[in-house]
Amino acid sequence: MSRTDQQFKLRMPAALRAQVERSAWVARRSLNAEIVIRLAASFGQVAPSTNEQGRSA
Repeated sequence: MSRTDQQFKLRMPAALRAQVERSAWVARRSLNAEIVIRLAASFGQVAPSTNEQGRSA
């Protein structure tokens, strides 16, 4: 991702943010990268991460 990509603010519940932060940490990604990958996966553009074995969607 590039710093020239469009930016916007996002509000999310603290508990959800903590889950996404944990997933990003496990996958060794930034919080932004984790959100982008998960959002893209929800539209079928990328395969979901396999770094979280044993977790359901």
